[in-house]
Amino acid sequence: MLDEPVPVLESTVSAPKYQSIHDALLIIIEGLPAGSAMPTERELCQTYGVSRATVRQALGQLEIEQRIYRRQGKGTFVANAKIEQRLELMSHTEGMRASGISPSSKLIDVRRVAAGSDVSVRLGLSANAEVLRIERLRLADGDPIAIEVVFLSAERFDGITAVLSDSASLYQLLSSNYGVELASAEETIEAVVAEGREAGLLRCAPGMPLLMLSRRTLDTSGQPIEFVRSLYRGDRYRFQTGLRRPEQGSTSTPMENRPARVRLAMPSDAPALASVFIESWKGSYRGIVADAIIDGLDFEDTTKWLGNLIATKSAQTLVAEITPGHVVGFTSLGMEPDNPGNGHIYSLYVAPPAGGQGIGRLLLEKALAVLDPLSIRPVTLWVFEENVRARKIYSDAGFVPDGGRRVEDLYGAQEVRLRRMPVHDQMITTSAPPTADAVTDTSAPRAPS
Repeated sequence: MLDEPVPVLESTVSAPKYQSIHDALLIIIEGLPAGSAMPTERELCQTYGVSRATVRQALGQLEIEQRIYRRQGKGTFVANAKIEQRLELMSHTEGMRASGISPSSKLIDVRRVAAGSDVSVRLGLSANAEVLRIERLRLADGDPIAIEVVFLSAERFDGITAVLSDSASLYQLLSSNYGVELASAEETIEAVVAEGREAGLLRCAPGMPLLMLSRRTLDTSGQPIEFVRSLYRGDRYRFQTGLRRPEQGSTSTPMENRPARVRLAMPSDAPALASVFIESWKGSYRGIVADAIIDGLDFEDTTKWLGNLIATKSAQTLVAEITPGHVVGFTSLGMEPDNPGNGHIYSLYVAPPAGGQGIGRLLLEKALAVLDPLSIRPVTLWVFEENVRARKIYSDAGFVPDGGRRVEDLYGAQEVRLRRMPVHDQMITTSAPPTADAVTDTSAPRAPS
């Protein structure tokens, strides 16, 4: 039973009963420590004089908001309060202390690796340049809340690994040892789910929602210093920021200079994807695949096939668009059919008119971010052997032939399998610290016959 006075429910015409119960329970929850047992459904029914269905609806809403959690056979309990932090350029230590929380970190791994296409672009380096990959577990009052992977230029910050430790502040080291003062950052936030390794490190259930933050930080001269990708527990963390309307009279970015946006495909995108697919095949596969196959592609059949692809639960389809509805490319990704532990990119196509704008690299980057945000699992794809331009992009991203070859009867063209290994397996052994775009194709999906 409740040990504290029961909040009085205000009688309103518009508010449904369950919302009033929800609001009353919220007052109680905010005064209880995490892990405290909540009253049973029967007790709540008696206390508030409502049906069990109403109580269950209120508790369900609180569970969605992650204010409570349930243990089958044991009851309902108060969840940990979320840590709230403003989106500002500050270190983990600074952010936690500003919230009155004791911060700490655990250094998981430090490696020298090849930058690859994604990180090299972020840091303004060549794709073959070496970077330091620093992986840390972030804790708040001793509880793990985030996994952080930082990439730094190995040439510029050579020697920083010798002074890294669980208690060292990276930003302080950059300032004191290298004279680097950070000034600004570009950051994106996406939703992902916890996989096996991340779930183990963060002590959460596989499949739990995580917030993935990707940040490029610049110094006072505008030079890129670090690229960071972090996974935060969605049940423990939330970010706050302020928004304001743009000034009147401000000019918008010209259409041709607007960056592409990548989002999940919707069923209504199928015709646009069919156009991209057919344009890509006609513009890139002449001389690789027989003309009869390319000329035989039917728009209606292709639209139906891609609509089914978008709807399938075994794969995700991402689209790149310049403006809403103006789709210029897409990629399909999921788990490798013969090895579900590996990620797999089934297809990647960019319409020829959008070539040369980095759309293919952007789609590849987003696909890898979804499949393998922390570079811990292999990712594979198939590509036509003669598609030199596409193979160059995949090579820059760390994909190499693994010996797999095939000739699909439908296409009659040789394909090779490429594989990107986890970053641990890409480690450059020399100097390693002692501590731990008309781009088209990857695997060409089976087109409608």
